[in-house]
Amino acid sequence: MSPAQNSKYWRRWADVQRKNGWRWLKGRLVATPVTDASQYHAAVWRIATDLANRACRAVVADDLRHACHVLAFGRDISHESLSNSQFDRLLLLWGNEREYPGLLVDPENIATHVAWDNPDQSRKVSLIRSIKAAAADEYICQITQDIWGTIYWEDLDVSALLGLLRKLKGNAPTRPGQPF
Repeated sequence: MSPAQNSKYWRRWADVQRKNGWRWLKGRLVATPVTDASQYHAAVWRIATDLANRACRAVVADDLRHACHVLAFGRDISHESLSNSQFDRLLLLWGNEREYPGLLVDPENIATHVAWDNPDQSRKVSLIRSIKAAAADEYICQITQDIWGTIYWEDLDVSALLGLLRKLKGNAPTRPGQPF
């Protein structure tokens, strides 16, 4: 995780806590937290309660944060070892400061629901954004015309887009016969 991603991770987590009233003072919850505004809130609290019960204590902020990891990835992993696609998935819960406000921030946002339910589509949007930032459109079209026979590179599947991004960043596989 890059320093910028780490900063965004903590910034988005702070926003989730603020929006849901997940505040602690001396280890105790302050006020009444939002626990059931959506199925995602309920799932996070259920997982956090399980984590806290295993440690024989009440739910703390880290339980909720790690519960978000479990909900997003199916297991608890350190935020420092998140891949880009895992971080993008987590940001669907917390909001990415762009097109998705986050399921725990705005549980009724349809675009976020669609992206959560279709992870390949979400990954494709992220790859397209990265490709556009990596090179001029004319250069991208030239490469895709040469390799895939089309200038409509945004219609390529996720695997091809990942190969295109690697090529643009100069780290395309070099072994013969290895796909992009």
